[in-house]
Amino acid sequence: MRNTSLKLSILALVIVAALAVSPVASATTITTLTQGPYTATLTVGTSTATLTLSGPASGFFVSQVAVQLGGNTITSTGTGSASSGTWTFQNGHNSVNCGGVGNWLCALNATAGQAGNGFSITWNFTGTVGTGNFSVQFAACSTSTPCGPGDPNFITNFSQSGPPNGGTPPPVPEPGTLGLLGTGLVGIAGLVRRRLKA
Repeated sequence: MRNTSLKLSILALVIVAALAVSPVASATTITTLTQGPYTATLTVGTSTATLTLSGPASGFFVSQVAVQLGGNTITSTGTGSASSGTWTFQNGHNSVNCGGVGNWLCALNATAGQAGNGFSITWNFTGTVGTGNFSVQFAACSTSTPCGPGDPNFITNFSQSGPPNGGTPPPVPEPGTLGLLGTGLVGIAGLVRRRLKA
């Protein structure tokens, strides 16, 4: 009986130790930015950043987009995907100065802009997301022809920054829950040991 109690105690301690050294996953961070009738929702994981745009139901096109993820340690892998169109993924200084060096993730479509309402684009990157504000920039045009300030098709330049919702990504709760389970097992093992001694 005493051996059984000792084995239970050891098992519970092993479970708690394993949980203590297990890696803690990070949740996704989301930033929602608005400017006039336009909304940009930036969802950031450990190696991807997805931007979803919304605005007027029609007459809203974007031809180049850039995001900044709170620091200067992010580098585009040169790959990504979009809900429509063919895009080039690269680094840059902002949406106007894409290409070469810079700590922004840029996406260019030189042939035709894409309808903006519901448009979604994802960058693949390496590096660590910073603790500063996330930023989003894109030019809104009235036609699919790429445009800029001064062009007749130019509507506005969306340029907004804001903190990730909730700040630093919180730990996913499962490891904490399992830790409580392990602590409970230790308590049960102690009770069993007491009763066996009695």
